[in-house]
Amino acid sequence: MRPTTERPLIRCLATFLAIACFGFEIGIEAADGRRLPLIDKGESEMTPVLVRYYQSFIETRDADAFLQNVLARYTEGTLIRLLDSSETDARRAAVLSLGLVGGASANTPVGERMKDDDPVVRNFAENALWGIWSRADTPENNQELTTVRNLLSEEKLDEAMSRVNLLIDKAPRFAEAWNQRAIIHFSRGDWEKSAADCRKVIDLNPYHYGAISGMAQCHLRADQPKQAIEAFRMLVRIQPHNTAALDAIETLERQQRRP
Repeated sequence: MRPTTERPLIRCLATFLAIACFGFEIGIEAADGRRLPLIDKGESEMTPVLVRYYQSFIETRDADAFLQNVLARYTEGTLIRLLDSSETDARRAAVLSLGLVGGASANTPVGERMKDDDPVVRNFAENALWGIWSRADTPENNQELTTVRNLLSEEKLDEAMSRVNLLIDKAPRFAEAWNQRAIIHFSRGDWEKSAADCRKVIDLNPYHYGAISGMAQCHLRADQPKQAIEAFRMLVRIQPHNTAALDAIETLERQQRRP
């Protein structure tokens, strides 16, 4: 399950986050047409080239140029390394880039950025994870996941359920497939089954804040405040700056104390 809030800057890249499934190729052209070598581990963490690409994107909002530049110069491993940079813009740029091109290995390091001191890094990380999760399996299974999502958006729940069940049977460790089934159960008002699928998602991917939030909502609708509190606490462990979850815990605990 997924929250609906987005920042304007993140919306600028929404299309790329939904469809980018790129690899890295030596010698690919940058946005200016130059053919550049990949950046290696020797790049300075204080002034990475990636920061210039990011700052240009902030000024121009040219997401395509930003993506081309990243693909031309960076490997996933280097982008992951830059997540720990002391320079805020480097972390922002690295998270944004991994949301476009990162694979399953980026899940944990990007998930950890939801704890970052910088709110922009945190927002980028939350949105980047959806891109990473959507391409966490084989290209064929990723495409089937897209089909299931499209069916859900068209409210064709029966067909979406049939296809996602087949996908889960085929790829039982594909966490996002379980998450889509949780959404279908939730849409049907089956809180127990939805919560069970959310728990499976979390077992496979502890950083799946959408599934944790969904599980909390299931428990609230099933009038299970204690379980909802535990879910919100789980959410705060990976998103310590999540004020909505903190407020929910405080409200539910206060209600529990009433005679």
